[in-house]
Amino acid sequence: MSNEEPKKENDTSGSSVTALADTMGSDARPGLAHGGADTTLDSPVTRAGTSTDIIGAVLNDRYTVTKKIGQGGMGAVYEATHNLIGKRVALKILLDKHANNQQVIARLKLEARLASSIGHQNIIDITDFGATSDGRTFVVMEYLDGESLGARIARDGRLDSAQTLHIAKQVAGALAAAHDKGIVHRDIKPENIFIIRKDNQDYVKVLDFGISKSMTGQEDDLRLTQTGMVLGTPLYMSPEQARGDDDLDHRIDIYALGVLLYETLTGEVPFKGKNYLSILTQVTSETPIAPRELAPDINRDLESITMKAMAKERSERYQDMHEFAADLEALTDPGVNTTSSRIVAARWRRKKERSSIGVYAVGIGTSLAIAGASVWGVSALMADEAGNRAVPDAAIAAAVVELDAAPAPPVIAEQERVTVKIISHPDGVSIFQDERQQCERTPCELEFLRNSDEVILRGSLAGYDDGIMRISPAIDAGKTLTITLKEKLLPVKGRTRPNRGTKTTKKVKETQEPTETTPRDGAGELKVNPFGKAPK
Repeated sequence: MSNEEPKKENDTSGSSVTALADTMGSDARPGLAHGGADTTLDSPVTRAGTSTDIIGAVLNDRYTVTKKIGQGGMGAVYEATHNLIGKRVALKILLDKHANNQQVIARLKLEARLASSIGHQNIIDITDFGATSDGRTFVVMEYLDGESLGARIARDGRLDSAQTLHIAKQVAGALAAAHDKGIVHRDIKPENIFIIRKDNQDYVKVLDFGISKSMTGQEDDLRLTQTGMVLGTPLYMSPEQARGDDDLDHRIDIYALGVLLYETLTGEVPFKGKNYLSILTQVTSETPIAPRELAPDINRDLESITMKAMAKERSERYQDMHEFAADLEALTDPGVNTTSSRIVAARWRRKKERSSIGVYAVGIGTSLAIAGASVWGVSALMADEAGNRAVPDAAIAAAVVELDAAPAPPVIAEQERVTVKIISHPDGVSIFQDERQQCERTPCELEFLRNSDEVILRGSLAGYDDGIMRISPAIDAGKTLTITLKEKLLPVKGRTRPNRGTKTTKKVKETQEPTETTPRDGAGELKVNPFGKAPK
């Protein structure tokens, strides 16, 4: 596996398709400190028909190469123009050192065949392949103007939940289509997720099916996956990949997408190490830190989706990508009151919590049984042969008290969570609980423990006085509640209160409470005239 960093040339067009080159043999990722491996870059190639003079060349009598975009360990990517229709395309060309490597050539052709056979809008479209005049294989694909997800995370850090869900749903849809065709990608990572802008929003293209495997068992695919070869990037490998298991299936893509979700939400990969072996060991044996410990604002159900996808045992993961995609969709469906009961991962989480509670209860029961046996043993030892107690009952009582004096373990009970939808007048109010933001902008849904005490929330919006609302989770579960904020009254400058002299006239409100000086008749009616006029 190559550890070479991609070598990119200047691109005056702004964003580009450099990620297409990144996927061709570069495994450099944050969280993996390189050392001792081959990190040399490819030296320039100077002979005719290679990278230095391919600019301006016409390939397959129809593609004019216009400029180089980037280069990775296996190949380089060029921008070209289709001469017949004037369309801009990208050419992925093997480096000279791999020109005669039949396995690498087969990998490139496999990528073209598999990606084209899926035919999904979120998978890069590969339209042609051929060879340069010096015999280097190339493929022709759609030109993508944008950036990889890896580049975005490196620049911006973690993405918010809405952005993450929008991207992840598209990746899941693309992989579901691939799996339906019997194709496993096997190298899902942020560098292979390319983002372009379309209709004023992020649009995803999944790249690099070069190490994909067809589950149809065709012989040409099997030759590319020889026993003992570790394919993919360690940071995103499933435990079964890390162990080198033979019976890999589509659930390795589910695991990798879970890691991608984790990194996008937290800005960090779940496992870090100085070398591949360190990371692979963690992948197979350690549990990652929960995403909400790194970023508390992450939705609990979204955390559950991520952790279920990354389960060590593949039987615990989503069993197909459609199920995964459905959970992601449930969190973003504005037309449905999304509750945890609709999320497969939420039910999975609650089942694991109940299982943990059961194990804890067994432990408590065992401890109590041991304590009871100890007291019985003390009592037996203190009796003589005739059955009379050699020690007074008071001593036994003291022993029992001493056992009872040990700190009792916390009582753990199943905590059912309920959802309450919050709307506001006006919209866009931020909701806080104990000065901690729970909702960035209303409308939104908040989750509480059903048996928790009354929750006091504060709504805040610039230009409005803060508003307070109280929620009783057991009563308000599943309801839609409204918080209303009043617009702040701005002081009017330059106006003074008129001087009305020393005499003032007070008006009595209809709701005024009676006082000792307020005359009443026998029915309790007020005897004053609220309008200040004497009755006729």
